Amino acid sequence: MNDTAIRRPSRAALAIPLVLLAMWGLPRLIVAWLGIGGHWTPFLYQYAMGGLVFLVGLWVIRASRACDFSRPGDRRWFGVLVFGYLWYAGIHALFTWLAVAVPFRGA
Repeated sequence: MNDTAIRRPSRAALAIPLVLLAMWGLPRLIVAWLGIGGHWTPFLYQYAMGGLVFLVGLWVIRASRACDFSRPGDRRWFGVLVFGYLWYAGIHALFTWLAVAVPFRGA
């Protein structure tokens, strides 16, 4: 490549400002939508921000070619990662909903 050629920014150079903007704006949107004391605010914050970090991690795994979908073992473990994230988010959502929806009959 010669010095006069125009270089386009890489995907990572474009993705980093978008991720930083999402990390700045997403919590503000959640709090504006549900309020600071909402029951679902911590849940959505945790899994939205964690999901963003998780997706960046999955992108790094794929971009570095550490995971090759042509290998069955890699497909399985990639699926295990995604399923595990969704499983724990679902269990947490279930228990948050139960804590809010089911009345407590204490003494």
